[in-house]
Amino acid sequence: MLTTFACYFPAENPLFIPINIHCDDLVQELSKEIIVDLHSRGRTDVKIDDLRLFKQADVPFEPEDTLQSRSLQWLHNRPANSRLGEMKTLSDVFPNGPHEEGQEHSTHAVGQMLKLMTSAFSSNHPTNLQQADVPLEPKETRQPRSLRWLHNQPADSQLDEAKTLSDVFPNGPHGKDRLDIIVADAEGMAYPIFQFCLADFMSVLEIIKGLDDPYNVYNSHIRKALHKSLDRLSLSSLPSDVISSSHKLAEVLDPKSSDYPKIHLGRPGGAPAVIFNPALAILQQDLDDPQQVLVDRADVERAFKYIQCAVRFYKDEASRQNEIKMLVDNMIGEAGNWKPTGNASWGKILFLIFLELKNTWGLGGDATCQAVIDYSKIISRDEYKKFRLHCNFPAVLIGVTANRLEISVAVCVGPVYVTKLLTLELTLGFHASESSIRLARVFKALSRCRENLKDYYDGVIKLEPPKLSCLYPSPAAIDPSQKLPKLTYRQLLTRDGQPTSALVDLGNVCTAMYIASLALGDGTSKEVIVKFTARYNEAAHRILAEAGFAPTLHFCGRVAGDLYMIVMDRVAWKSIWQLKVYKTPVPAIVAKQVEQAINLLHKEDIVFGDLRTNNILYVASESKAVIVDFDWAGTDKKSRYPVTLNPSSVWAEDVIPYGLMHKNHDLWQLEQLKAVCESND
Repeated sequence: MLTTFACYFPAENPLFIPINIHCDDLVQELSKEIIVDLHSRGRTDVKIDDLRLFKQADVPFEPEDTLQSRSLQWLHNRPANSRLGEMKTLSDVFPNGPHEEGQEHSTHAVGQMLKLMTSAFSSNHPTNLQQADVPLEPKETRQPRSLRWLHNQPADSQLDEAKTLSDVFPNGPHGKDRLDIIVADAEGMAYPIFQFCLADFMSVLEIIKGLDDPYNVYNSHIRKALHKSLDRLSLSSLPSDVISSSHKLAEVLDPKSSDYPKIHLGRPGGAPAVIFNPALAILQQDLDDPQQVLVDRADVERAFKYIQCAVRFYKDEASRQNEIKMLVDNMIGEAGNWKPTGNASWGKILFLIFLELKNTWGLGGDATCQAVIDYSKIISRDEYKKFRLHCNFPAVLIGVTANRLEISVAVCVGPVYVTKLLTLELTLGFHASESSIRLARVFKALSRCRENLKDYYDGVIKLEPPKLSCLYPSPAAIDPSQKLPKLTYRQLLTRDGQPTSALVDLGNVCTAMYIASLALGDGTSKEVIVKFTARYNEAAHRILAEAGFAPTLHFCGRVAGDLYMIVMDRVAWKSIWQLKVYKTPVPAIVAKQVEQAINLLHKEDIVFGDLRTNNILYVASESKAVIVDFDWAGTDKKSRYPVTLNPSSVWAEDVIPYGLMHKNHDLWQLEQLKAVCESND
């Protein structure tokens, strides 16, 4: 006689799966039936080895919209004997048959969603079926009930696959109003999908905490995007083949290519890699001011010997490598892993420094380019997947071509950003002494960076950094005495200042912006906007902020990467540009208040410069206009517009790239704003 077991699959699109099966069948057969049903509904990405089944009897079937939550809660606190043995019959597990109507028999939480995550599992993850008691009712609280059950599940709830269902359910399924079995994955017990699909594994405790986190869904989107981006870094061609072919190199590095994720080598641009890791920032500071790096006689002697080797001609790369290998190891402070192919790396579990060597110019491609391709391919390996959410893989890339030495740094925050810090053409002769001292300082700085990166990766290996914190900047102040604000980054913003759940490409922009929480002195926090840009007028911002015409400015300072870091209040606003797009009337008070703000700046001889509608915000709840984006603001008749000014935008007649800024330019734009407001009438 067939018995119906109520099963539930709490995925991105939850599925209720009633399975008709003999109670004398093994739990393993139930797993097979579940997989068949899932595949018939298009979920072919779900594999039988990914399943964990748990017997439960407390989570009601209704409400439908929260059944997933209740199942996850049950899994977290499942009974110790709830796991079903595949060799048992269903009558062994459910001797009294399925639960009564309203209760689910099986709930499925699958550890791998979408093709992206399929490779994360192996056949070593056996199916886990567990007895459960998750009620199906009430409808409006199904998800919370399941989560609570998971949080307090009995220790014996996991099912033994060798048992029959009648062993596990001696009295049969619970009935129509309750769940019988919750299915979880092998990683972290449950793989939740709340509105969106996740691309990593979370513990049930994290899931429950995430229910109260307003950024939980957003973070799940970002995780998925990050995994997808890094998976696509794995190239089918060898790095040496890529850099020896201009066509293949363009496929990988050209930002217009759609076949690969973005790898930015400065063509056309890219965010400074140093803003994402303090160790890299310190290296840049050391290389920008090498006089502060102390060296001794032994350091200088090794550097001199290196230059002597570098300027010689060798028959092949192997000969050049043999000559410099020991010197480089000694100067970096650790023996590297040198390969016959002409590359070396430093670091044990995670690489800290990559070196690519070419015997001479023009043959075999560019050493730095190949180091970048090597780096990108290595960080996409399966063995590093567990670190993806905890680090952005900061590394130093050294390109050696004959007597040329190039030092770059790289990070991966979805796109890969590479910043070249130094190029040296090493020669003897008139400046041999000075060149040796400078090279000694360069390698001392590299040795220091290696130690700093090692300390950083020691924490990463322990998975200490908070998940996804790696996607956000971790800058270092130019002035060591200046304390940076304590921030917890929350969201990425587009170039237009809009929150986005996609990875932002900073390859061809002039600013980077984020939403963050700023820790205040009284133990509270507030939501702020964090901006990184090459030019900013702090005085202009503070003048308008004090008058209420700009968001409160909490911090403005220089950070490594030759950028300003700005932290300001986030306000509930809409730009005038948005109001125009949606044909929303622009109140006359906007033009009046903007005019007051511009008058305040002009009294201080400051020209705002970019009074376009996207930089004017209207806070409807307060009937207040504020101005943002003080990147261009400068002194009247002295400061100049940026060379990158877009001449196709609507400007006053004499506004040109690198042209002098005048107050009348602001007044002209103010008249355009007044015309927009008057058009409402």
